[in-house]
Parts: sequence; C-alpha cells; structure tokens
Amino acid sequence: MSYIDSRTTDLKDLHCVYNHDIPKYICDVADIEEFNRIRHNSMNEGSNVSGFNLFQYRYSRLDHAFGIGIILDSFKKDSETVIKSMLQEATKPSFPYSERYLIDYFKIKDFKKPDVLHDIKPSPVITECILKMNVSLENIQDLKDSFLVFAEFPHLSCSNLDFVLCNGYLMKIIDREEAKELYSSITIDRNPDGNFEFCFNDINLAKKFFKLSLEVGNKIRSYEAKLSKRLIADVLMLMVRREDIKVEDLYKYSELELLDIGRKCIDKRISEGWNEIENLKKVYTRFNPIYDSTKYCVNVHEKPIYIDPLVITKVGVFRLSKLDFEVENDINAYFSTDTDMFMYIDYEL
Repeated sequence: MSYIDSRTTDLKDLHCVYNHDIPKYICDVADIEEFNRIRHNSMNEGSNVSGFNLFQYRYSRLDHAFGIGIILDSFKKDSETVIKSMLQEATKPSFPYSERYLIDYFKIKDFKKPDVLHDIKPSPVITECILKMNVSLENIQDLKDSFLVFAEFPHLSCSNLDFVLCNGYLMKIIDREEAKELYSSITIDRNPDGNFEFCFNDINLAKKFFKLSLEVGNKIRSYEAKLSKRLIADVLMLMVRREDIKVEDLYKYSELELLDIGRKCIDKRISEGWNEIENLKKVYTRFNPIYDSTKYCVNVHEKPIYIDPLVITKVGVFRLSKLDFEVENDINAYFSTDTDMFMYIDYEL
C-alpha cells in the first residue's frame, strides 16, 4: 500500500491543514523503498512500545518526513529542498537515543554512520522525477536552507513545527481548527542572526503555540518517557555485547524488527527485558541512586523541548520571550522543573 493511503485519519486531517493539494512527487518520495524502515520508527523514540501508554497514536518518522515535505512545498515551492529534506529522515537511526548511548557506553571513537543515502533505491517514477528536477542524490546532504528545515529547539524550524503540531494534535491538546488557526498565522522571515526561520504574524497565536510546545515538551521529557528510552538502550546494549546486533544495525533494522530480534533471543535478560519494557506501569523517583540489585535505577538528562517563536511586529522581528514577560517566566520555570531525579522500577536487568 502506498504511504498516502496508509495514513491514519488524524494524520490525513492534519496534512490537509498543511497543504490541501499534496503534489504527486512528494507522495512518490514517500514510497521510496528505503523509507520502509522509518515507516515503523516512532518519532517519540520507542516510548510508544512501553506499557506506560504515553503515545497512543501513530506518528512515525516517515509521517514526519511527509509532514516536512508538504510544509516546505506549501511555503517555498522548492522541490529540491523538499526532496532532500525528506530523504534526510531516511538517514536517521532507529532508537536515536540508544545510538548516542551505545556509542558512549562502548567508547566508540569516530563512529562512522552507514551511508544510507547511497543505498536508496528510488522507483522508476521518482527517479524520473528527481532527474527532471536536477536533484543530485550525491549532494543530498547539501541543504541551503538547513536552518529553516532542521534547526534545534527553541527555534521554529520546519521539523520542529511538524513535531509540535503533530504531537499536539494527536494528543488531542488542540483540535483541527486550532491547528489551522496556528498554521495560518505562520510565515517565513529572517531571524536576528540572519537565518530564515518560521515566525508568527500574531503575538497571541505565537503565545498559544509556545504553550502548546511546553505541553508537548513536558510529555517528551517525562520520567516515563525517559525511563522507557533508557531501558530500551540498556537492553540493546546487552544485544550488542552478545553480538546479536551491531550498533550500525540501528540503520539497518526498524525499531519493530529490533524488538522482534530481542524477543526471540535465547538470553533471558534480553527477552525478558523487552517484555518488561512492554509491560511498564509505574516509575518511581528519588534524589539519590538506589544501591539495590533488584531495582533498575537510572538518571537521564533530556534537552528541553519548547519553541520560543519569532513574532513580526511593526518595528521588527523579535523572540516572543522578549515581548512577553509571562512567556519569559514560563521558560525559566520550565528549566527549573525537576525532571532529572533518579528513576527506578522494581526490576533487575
């Protein structure tokens, strides 16, 4: 089944907010064979497979790539940037947190990521499309508007725009009309550093979007989400130590395939570890680590996820936090919120 027909009703509704008339070439890119892996990878880094029931909806990395594509097409009408941006998502590993953790755990120096882009096998349809647009797969990493597309939080890049709106909509924090109202107020302008960035025409809608990003960010950096990611990383670490997989395999297998390999492992620590992940119900917190072999106790630092959007005013373009003291106070409170205590569960890995 083609990607566009496999989308959930909620995703179809949100994508219509982004762009009513989705170009065929974007649909063709989404059907590239190499995207099959990320079709099964959650944008919330595996937390969706845990028993905490944090993200009871589908939001895959392919959904994200498609969202990026139609947002960019709606604003820029630049097919080369659209194609390159979507293909960049195919280069992301399964369980991204686990990749960083494993590289650090095994002290891997100069880890060379597999060159996934050179393994991409476009269909004849998209190959013809790419050739017509003079898009070179060899230069796929060369994005002139990379800041506009992939800038980190708290900037409002295209990737962050889809991440906040999609999670917010699928979490039922906002409805379709609210998503449309927010999206309709967005335009592109230069930020104080001279880079192009998405920004708002209306300060009140900018503030509403800011608060939405805080709600999404709080769930992403919750103890349940962080413990899920860390336990997944530790179970994958055992699989790497047993040589059931290699770190590079995070670019070969989807998250569901890795989970299936682990479930079938003869090492009970691994198979039972995945079972524990899928049945997680409660996480406990404390200030100090627990020295108890029957407890799984960890501490995970998560980067803050929120947007401090630009707002266009009569006298210039400014960050919302520079225009609204309440927003500035909310950001300070967000940073001071303690989600970095030790977490533990009644489990021995």
